[in-house]
Amino acid sequence: MEQDSNSKKEKVMDKSLGQMKEGYQSIDEKLKLRDGDSVFLLAGKVLLRILLIIVMIALSPFLLVGLILAMMAAL
Repeated sequence: MEQDSNSKKEKVMDKSLGQMKEGYQSIDEKLKLRDGDSVFLLAGKVLLRILLIIVMIALSPFLLVGLILAMMAAL
């Protein structure tokens, strides 16, 4: 019974991690620097990458707290 709930949790976690990975890959593909891009487009892509990195760093403490709370709830 407990093993069944653990396998369901793992499936849900794998699904959400897969969605996050697909989302990141999609953004990464759109922000790749290409030969035909103009100077303004290149600058915009670089600035967006920097902004996304800053946002990810800023959100990481909240994600960590959420993960800790989820682990406490699971126990």
